Amino acid sequence: MSIPFRPGVFAIAIAILTAAGPLRAGDGPLLVPVEGEPFPATLAASDSDDSLVFNAAGGRRVFARRDIVCWGRCAEPERGPVLLLRDGSLLAARRVDLKDGVIGADADSLGQLEIPFSRLAAVVLELPAAPVQRDRLLDRALQAETAETRAVLLNGDVVRGRLLALGGTEIQLETEVGPVTLALDRISSITFPQAADAESAAAPGRIVVGLDDGSRVLAERLAIGEREATLVGGGVASTIDPQRIVFLQPASDRVVYLSDLAPDGYRHVPFLNLAWDYRLDRNVLGGRLRNAGQIHLKGIGMHTASRLTFAPPEDARSFQASLAIDDAARELGSVRFRVFVDGGQKYVSPTIRGGAPPAPIEVDVRGAQRVDLVVDYADRADVQDHANWLGARFVR
Repeated sequence: MSIPFRPGVFAIAIAILTAAGPLRAGDGPLLVPVEGEPFPATLAASDSDDSLVFNAAGGRRVFARRDIVCWGRCAEPERGPVLLLRDGSLLAARRVDLKDGVIGADADSLGQLEIPFSRLAAVVLELPAAPVQRDRLLDRALQAETAETRAVLLNGDVVRGRLLALGGTEIQLETEVGPVTLALDRISSITFPQAADAESAAAPGRIVVGLDDGSRVLAERLAIGEREATLVGGGVASTIDPQRIVFLQPASDRVVYLSDLAPDGYRHVPFLNLAWDYRLDRNVLGGRLRNAGQIHLKGIGMHTASRLTFAPPEDARSFQASLAIDDAARELGSVRFRVFVDGGQKYVSPTIRGGAPPAPIEVDVRGAQRVDLVVDYADRADVQDHANWLGARFVR
């Protein structure tokens, strides 16, 4: 159902969207199209490099990749080791070893892999149980800039040196005091220096492919048949069972994520003395955006009382997002979300509380010069007001 934007019916349109498109865990995999409401669907095949086929109520439906925001639920690895590639891909594995400049890995979903060392950013061997701590560790490992191999021990100590060997149950480094051998079960993470011939990060047109073991591959090519799928990207080339694919997020020239833009301004008024910054693609604590146990790769984390300003692209038609309190709030928190367009309030949410499913919204921004995202108090002051604008995006 398509609802044209008119001031007199805007509140009704939002109410319909919110009621018709709840993103609850029990609904099964949802397809979120660029236009229209989310609906349950299962992945069937890929017609070509540019389209995907889904089974839904009423039969098969074919979508161009550029017309899809995302599909499914993004899983997370439950244990280490985890390989972090320089393009942002994350691979869950059972073992890793290094030989002749190639990383060998026995991956849960992708099978036996050989990855050029130049593609590897880090190996995380021990994942913290707490989600926010796990996210911070993965981010530090991926973003670390080091001229030497850097091993972080479980007790927090750091050993730096030139990598001599990695495999089995130990790693060997040439350090300032000579060769050092460390048992892998004493190590939290290993970060590697960037090789001179390392390839740059993601190129446009790729698709994030999430697998059931928590692996996420930034794929250059994805071909899906009835019995097997071929996945190529990040130094990975694998043939897998299509049933292991649980999440897709294609790059689209129709979607501009606000977290990929530089904000025009930010203002926050602390409730007492604790100030909060906004976070792009993270919640206000620095962890991944989560709601109802589901991880979201794109969005903005904000706290009450704050305002974040963006200039939409000239050809932007609408602003879309799903509103929620992050799971880190432990079902606490209560906020009101507001959207202002060129200074005029165009949307205000009911009170959004911790533990509630995301509420999708769409606001007309045609011809707008400025869009303000505002998070206000509801009740209980600012207690656990970890507000998320999930998938916040301008649609062309």
